[in-house]
Amino acid sequence: MKHSLPNNHDRSTPPQGSVLLMVLVAITIMSLTAGTYLVLMHNEHMATRYRGRREQARLLAESGVEYLQAFLDQSDSEIQEQGGLYDNSDAMQSILVIENTSPAYRGFFTILAAKLEDGYYSDLRYGMENESAKLNLNVLIEDDDPEDDTARKRLLAIPGIDSKIADAILDWLDEDDEDREFGAEQSYYQDLPVEYEPRNGHFTGLDELLMIKGITAELLYGLDADRSYVVESQEEQPRGALEELDNNEGQLNRGLSAYLTVYSMEKLSNPEGKPRIDVNDTDLQKLHDELSEAVGEEEAKFIILYRQNGAADDKAVGNSTSLNAAEIDFEKETQTEIATLLDLVGASVAVKKEKDENNAEAQNEPAQIFGSPWQEDSENFREDFLALLDLVQVGSENRIAGRVNINAASKPVLLSIPEMTETAADQILTQRDSEVDLEESVQRHPYWILAEGIVDKQQMRKMEPYITTRGDVYSAQVVGYFETTTPRSRGEVVFDRTGETTQLLNWLDLSKLGPGVARRQLGEEPEGQDYSD
Repeated sequence: MKHSLPNNHDRSTPPQGSVLLMVLVAITIMSLTAGTYLVLMHNEHMATRYRGRREQARLLAESGVEYLQAFLDQSDSEIQEQGGLYDNSDAMQSILVIENTSPAYRGFFTILAAKLEDGYYSDLRYGMENESAKLNLNVLIEDDDPEDDTARKRLLAIPGIDSKIADAILDWLDEDDEDREFGAEQSYYQDLPVEYEPRNGHFTGLDELLMIKGITAELLYGLDADRSYVVESQEEQPRGALEELDNNEGQLNRGLSAYLTVYSMEKLSNPEGKPRIDVNDTDLQKLHDELSEAVGEEEAKFIILYRQNGAADDKAVGNSTSLNAAEIDFEKETQTEIATLLDLVGASVAVKKEKDENNAEAQNEPAQIFGSPWQEDSENFREDFLALLDLVQVGSENRIAGRVNINAASKPVLLSIPEMTETAADQILTQRDSEVDLEESVQRHPYWILAEGIVDKQQMRKMEPYITTRGDVYSAQVVGYFETTTPRSRGEVVFDRTGETTQLLNWLDLSKLGPGVARRQLGEEPEGQDYSD
C-alpha cells in the first residue's frame, strides 16, 4: 500500500532559512565575542606594557638619584672640576642610562632646579639647589630675639607671609600653648572638624606647613601647580590665596616653597675636610701648637695673648712690641673667650708683667702692647683674614644649621637676614658669583661683603651668626624618561653632605602631578623630529 506525502512540512521542523539565520547570528555573536576578547587582550597587553614602561621610567629616575649621590660624594674641588652644581648641563642633562637602536626604548634622566635671575626665580637650569639659599624654619625660635621680634621680622620678609601667618608658624614651632598676637595654638586646632594638635617643635617636612592656620596649597606651592619650575599658560591665572597677592615680579610662582626649608645645614671643616681649630680650646699649649702650624707663630701668639688678657682699650698705655718678642706663659689662665673672629681684627693686647717678689721693679715697667696681625682694611678681608677663616673657628661644632648662603639666596631671603638693607641686598646680587671656588675665591667666606664696603664692621658683626657662603644640603628634581615615548617619572630629592658620606634625606614622587616640563627642556631632540609634549 502506497502512502502519499503530506502536502505541508511538519510544523515542528524549522524552515531551512531559519536555521541559516540562527547559524549566522551564532557566528556573529562568536565573532563579536572573539573581537571583544581580542580588544580586551590588546588593551590589557598595552596596559601591562605601559605599567612596565612606567616602572622602567621610575628606575631611570632612581638611577639619577644614585648618580647624584655619587656625584656629591666627591670633594668640592672634584665637583668644581666637573662643572659644579649650579648650572651644569654636561653633567646634569640627558644622561643616558639605557642604550637602544630605537629612540622609543632609549632611557635618560635629567636633573633640574629653579633658576635665579635678578634675585627672583625664573625658568629652570640643569643643576642642584643649595638649601642654605632658603630661610630655615627650624632655627627661627633658637635665633629669636624677643625684644627685637627677630623671628617674626624674618618671616615677614618672605613674599606671601603676613603677620597672621608668621605668628601661626611661630606658634607651631614654640613649645608653649600661648597664642601670639595673630597666631594659633592648641585651642584653634582642636576646634577644627578634624582636630589635631600643633607640633610645638621642629618641622619634619615643608608639607607640614599645610596644617598651619592660613596656609593653603596655592600659597605654599604658588602658580607652578605641577612643580616644573615653569609657569605654563594654564597656570598663569592666580588661584585661591594667590588672587589677592602681588606677583608682578613672579615672586610667588613657586609660592613659599621657593624661600623656606627645614633642611639647611653646613659642615664646618678646613679645605682638607678636617675639623677646624677651636680658638676657645682650654688647652693653651695644644692650641698654640696647632695654630702655629696652621696660621703662623705670631698669629698663634696673639690669639693666646688675647685669650689670657682680653682686648686692650683705646686708652691703654705701654710700649708697642713685636709679637716675635712675645713670651707666652701657658700656665696663666684665660680671662676671655673669643665671641667672633672679627674681634681679632684691629685689636691689641696689653700685657703687664706679673708680680715677682724677686723683681719688684718689674711692676713699674710699662705694659707691652701687641697689635693684631689682622688689620682693619679691605685687603685683610680679601687675603690674610680669609686664610685664618679657612682653618680656625669659634667653638668645636662640626655642623651648623640654618645660616643663609648669601651667594645663592634670592632677594627676599637676603632681606630676611637681620640688619640687611635693600641697598645691601641689591649690591650682593650684583657683585656675587653664581658659583664660588671654596678654596680660592675671595667670596668663599661671607666677609667679602665687608671687603667690598657693602656693610660696615658693626653691621657685619650683627649679621655674622646668620650668614654663610657654604651649605652642604642640596635638593633637585630628577626626571626619568624615554627619548620619544611616555611615560615619565620625576621626584624631588634632598641630599645631606655633612657626614662622611652623602645621605638621601628625602624623596618625594611628583609623577602624579603630570609630566612637568616639555621634552625639549629635558634634552636635545633627535634631528628632524619634534617630540614636544
